[in-house]
Amino acid sequence: MTAPGPQGDRPAGGYTVLVVDDEEAVRRLAVRMLTWTGYQAIEARHGREALAAIEQHSGPIHLVLTDIKMPGMNGRELGRQVERRWPGKPILYMSGFASEVFQGGLLEPGAPFLAKPFTQEDLAAKVRSLLE
Repeated sequence: MTAPGPQGDRPAGGYTVLVVDDEEAVRRLAVRMLTWTGYQAIEARHGREALAAIEQHSGPIHLVLTDIKMPGMNGRELGRQVERRWPGKPILYMSGFASEVFQGGLLEPGAPFLAKPFTQEDLAAKVRSLLE
């Protein structure tokens, strides 16, 4: 196996990201983007499935990427659960409704956020910044 090239996007330590989104197409695309960038990615369709995935995954999950608007447990509620159970685990929130998210109080200003649609470069940069 050869060392990664100079592209700089590949993580040195094989980080695992949990992608949580109720929209299958968005979830699968984010997983593909993360995989192409060199991360390991697992997926969950909603908050309860995400919590179970964190508990049952054989290795560490280094970051949670979650949609905000989901049926049942929304992304912010999931974030609170993750923060309570696994303090310090980075959470990156995403939504296609950025103004609604912040003006509606779903997220506090300054929370790690990625607006949909996003590019692979946008996603990689945000994930990398939270994992450093």
